[in-house]
Amino acid sequence: MAEVALKTDVAPGSVPWTSERIRWTGGLMLAMLVAAMDSTIVGTALPTIGGELGNFSLYPWVFSGYLLTATTTVPLWGKLADLYGRKLVLYAGLAIFVGASVLCASAHSMLALVLFRALQGLGAGSLQPVTTTLVGDLFPMPQRAKIQGLFGGMWALAAVTGPLLGAVLVSTVGWRWIFIVNVPIGVVSAVLLWSFSDRVRGGKVSIDYLGALLLTAGVGLLLFGFGSGGVGTHVQWPLIGFAVAVLAAFVLVERRAPSPTVPLRFLTDSVIGPALLLSILGGTLFFGLTSYVPLYVQAGLGGSATSAGAALAPLTIGWPIASAVSGRLMLRLGYQRLVLTGTLIILAGTLLLAAPPPITPLAWVGVSTMVIGVGLGTLLSPLLVVLQTLVEWGDRGSITAMNQFSRTIGGAVGVALMGILLASQITSGALARGLDPAKVADPLRLSTQTATGRDLVAHGIQSVNLVYVGIAVMSVVVAVLVTRRRSEVSLQG
Repeated sequence: MAEVALKTDVAPGSVPWTSERIRWTGGLMLAMLVAAMDSTIVGTALPTIGGELGNFSLYPWVFSGYLLTATTTVPLWGKLADLYGRKLVLYAGLAIFVGASVLCASAHSMLALVLFRALQGLGAGSLQPVTTTLVGDLFPMPQRAKIQGLFGGMWALAAVTGPLLGAVLVSTVGWRWIFIVNVPIGVVSAVLLWSFSDRVRGGKVSIDYLGALLLTAGVGLLLFGFGSGGVGTHVQWPLIGFAVAVLAAFVLVERRAPSPTVPLRFLTDSVIGPALLLSILGGTLFFGLTSYVPLYVQAGLGGSATSAGAALAPLTIGWPIASAVSGRLMLRLGYQRLVLTGTLIILAGTLLLAAPPPITPLAWVGVSTMVIGVGLGTLLSPLLVVLQTLVEWGDRGSITAMNQFSRTIGGAVGVALMGILLASQITSGALARGLDPAKVADPLRLSTQTATGRDLVAHGIQSVNLVYVGIAVMSVVVAVLVTRRRSEVSLQG
């Protein structure tokens, strides 16, 4: 498969911008925006939500529960998009996402919010991969590389407005409005896409529901076994062992299924396999930063929700800018050079984040996250174009879903593991200072009471920052392996 030159299923060049195509593109951009906005607007509000709803042990599950359903359902959404058409599946995802957003806004306990976020993640599992698949269907390779700038702009818009809007809503009308804003965006997106009719795969195609169920159960049990990363929770090794057994059964089912949820044959490809591994590492880094940078700023530095948004916004600003630039450079430079460059930039950014700040800590975090965002955009966007172009139309939904699955599975498991590390560091720090670990079960409230609490959180986050450096080093190693296969893939317009 890796020997096949990259081609498109339409003639090289560009397609005309008709009024319908403009409306469809606008609808897809809004669908992308609603998913991107949810990533940026929620992160800055979570410390405030945790302070109001309490039960801090469930704090990581607001992310992990969302990522669990968003992750494990992505391959199934991709398969359904190939079978029943992209539009119908995208509409289903929008309906679930918007409806769950309303439920999140009505939550009156942390447990209810976690459950509603899991439902929201079910809808989100459709939005980004199906939207990205449709972009691959609508535009040939050269034009698609340029169109990336428009869709990257949705992430930039969300990056600029999301954290600030979240901070404004939290400090004025309340945090519940960060979920309500999803409703009008989702409705307008559906209206703009109403006239779209897409291609549907002919013939009989089976759906591997058993594989999807085993995957969801295995990942869910794995996260429960890790204790969700909450302070005061413990790793449950028997549950982790059971999760491994379920995931092993999932692999056996996928190998025998005529139409598997996750086509394992892609993993052995010399280009697709490393590309998906890089997506896992990139997703782990991105969601880790999204989860714990706001916590560090508010609970470690004593900053406000606005400060947390300002520190995180550069991450999601740098990504789409670099994505747009790399899309235009890919045909000239080759994706291998961009992949290696992106991982080196990520490594530089994580080293900056882990280093003692020579300037104001808040400003230093912003500089570091900007560099990491540029690296992620340079790395991951070219990989997506390559993956979509290496496969036939009938597999495009599946491979796009696998790429998204790789990012979110890295985020779901990574956030939980980082939470365990953070919890252990806070607990050990409390014991070293002669404090009762039970009294630091909620670092958000502790940090608002004493400087000692802020020191404990800051010390724990520093350990998480070192994990980011390790992830970056692994990414460079994989990128070097990809670069050595330079002659195996050629980009053709």
